[in-house]
Amino acid sequence: MTVASLATYGLGEAFGLPQAYWAVITAIIVTQSSLGSSLKAAFDRFLGSVLGAAYGGLVTFVVPHHGGWTSALALSLAVAPLAVAAAASAGFRIAPITAVIVLLGTTGATLGPLAFALDRLLEVGLGCAVGLLVSLVVAPARATRALVAQAGRTAELLADQLAALATLEAEESVEALALPLATRRSLARLEALVAEADRERRSRLAVLADPDPLLRTLLRLRHDIVMLRRTVREAGTDVMRAHVAAPWAAAASAGAERLRAIAAALAGGRAAAPESRDLTEAVSAYRGAIDEMHRSHRTDALTTDGIGRIFWIAFSLDQLRRNLDDLAERAGDMARDEADRAG
Repeated sequence: MTVASLATYGLGEAFGLPQAYWAVITAIIVTQSSLGSSLKAAFDRFLGSVLGAAYGGLVTFVVPHHGGWTSALALSLAVAPLAVAAAASAGFRIAPITAVIVLLGTTGATLGPLAFALDRLLEVGLGCAVGLLVSLVVAPARATRALVAQAGRTAELLADQLAALATLEAEESVEALALPLATRRSLARLEALVAEADRERRSRLAVLADPDPLLRTLLRLRHDIVMLRRTVREAGTDVMRAHVAAPWAAAASAGAERLRAIAAALAGGRAAAPESRDLTEAVSAYRGAIDEMHRSHRTDALTTDGIGRIFWIAFSLDQLRRNLDDLAERAGDMARDEADRAG
């Protein structure tokens, strides 16, 4: 931000802009933590300024105002529609402010609304350009790197949830109860980073792997774990402990270890193993335990719902295994993309 503000101030002085501080403010706003977020900030800032300056200038021409009720009327006409646009889209938040500056600014009264609006657009455009250039050239940060790190943290949280479920505790600990909320927040942050990475891809300023499949796979895994958590609780921890405690614990623990291995691969920028034999064998062992329950008639003492939930867990575990294999493939895509950029 320091480089962007100094460069913008120097260029504003060189070009003789009457209010170069607007360009400096814009450059600071546009210079974000990643190129993707800088692109969004620049687009929103410039589009909002264009709309605000154009509409504010139009109201100034159409509605003469010299203080009192005429200025109040002009202000209402200028702000109300732009406030609606800002409420509909956050990208237009700067538009009402720009319109007010054009309408009531003392410099605008001297230069005229058209000249003042054009100066404002030049200042904002200069700030956007310098902010983007600094984000691209001076210590550029790619949204994809932050995205991959966030994906790894999300996988760790999902692993912690599975590990907590493996114990079949009748009452969850405070830490375990906090994990679903922490996972949702982590996924929300990941979604924001995916949007930033998509902007980088569309801008052609960076060659990146498509991050959407990584997010979709993690969302599917979260759904798998939510369903497992709900089904285990509905089946009853007493029933689970009496009939399938060992194979369930082995399968859930293997899934947690698989998630942690993929999280470590994401953090290290390397490919994960394409599949986990331990998890496959653990899921097969759980299915085998259910078959043994049926052969030994232990299912006769269970309700239809209880039997159905125990069988549903087997289906969910198999779905979890497939989604984990998909996540490992997505981690490999990201690792190859990172290697290509480094090369």
